[in-house]
Amino acid sequence: MRARLALVLLICCCAGLSACTADPSKGPDVAVSTPSVGRPQPPASVEAALSSEAFTPYAALGQSNDDGLAPGESEYAISSACMSVAGYPGTDNTPFGIRLGPANLAFGQPWGAWGYLGAAEADQYGFQVPPGSALSDLGIDTSGAGTNPSSLPQAEQAAMGKCSTIVQDFTNAVQSGPLAGINTLSNDLYNDVGNDSAVTSARQAWKVCMSRNGYSFTQPENVFFQELQIMHGGKRSIAPEQTISPAANQARIATAVTDADCTQSTDLAGIYFAIQASYEQQIVDANQQALTTAVQQYRAAYTRELNKLPDLLKTASAKPFAPSPAGRPSSATG
Repeated sequence: MRARLALVLLICCCAGLSACTADPSKGPDVAVSTPSVGRPQPPASVEAALSSEAFTPYAALGQSNDDGLAPGESEYAISSACMSVAGYPGTDNTPFGIRLGPANLAFGQPWGAWGYLGAAEADQYGFQVPPGSALSDLGIDTSGAGTNPSSLPQAEQAAMGKCSTIVQDFTNAVQSGPLAGINTLSNDLYNDVGNDSAVTSARQAWKVCMSRNGYSFTQPENVFFQELQIMHGGKRSIAPEQTISPAANQARIATAVTDADCTQSTDLAGIYFAIQASYEQQIVDANQQALTTAVQQYRAAYTRELNKLPDLLKTASAKPFAPSPAGRPSSATG
């Protein structure tokens, strides 16, 4: 099932584009052993790296239609089902948001804390959203992205508003319920990887390389946030179809290519994803029972929500979509 939705990408970064970190863990610390990985070959793509990492499916739970744990059971699928119940099957344009950082372990954009993976992608896409198949890997069809709700009939607009409210309420409920433990583990993992000495050394080497080329970024994840805001006049919410000037396009391509070159020369991506894979496997092994329970609870909540849709549509307010201020450390981004 693929939801065709009006996409809004939410730029989640720190004030002044200074050092960004995930929220501190609110649960007990999970013991991990520091791995030794040397200088491994970088993966072919971020998607390829994530597909082989043990925690990624859990991080994608609720975000992706294709997570392998609850296939077709995401907040986007809830939105599509809601519009169908409302009388608009296959025409879902309900807005949704994807937070692009910092601790989204499921959204596979080529740029991030690992630098920019792929010189060819950098030269083709720069930091334009969405790159390649990152969203389709989550099971999201953006063919209807950017549809102006005001151009639709009033009745359909009202249905969109109601479904937007329903989806947001469901998302907030599962983030503070069955997904809360997964959120905590996501933050633990992000911080474990970011504090790893091998990753820290590679990121410092990347910073030196970027400086030699005239850039003053303090860390790799800042590049995307800064470039995206510059491209779009400082906006924090953008639509994928928005255009940028030729000069801005040339500048973002140059920055992305330099980022990719420095990532390759320092082996930042190879080291980063190898370290992350080790920590993810350790975290999953130590928390398998709790993760399995979280999946079961999420799927039960999803089924209950589907069954409640007819009644919810009778009572939901058609307030405009507003992203949750807290919760899932996600999308993603992305």
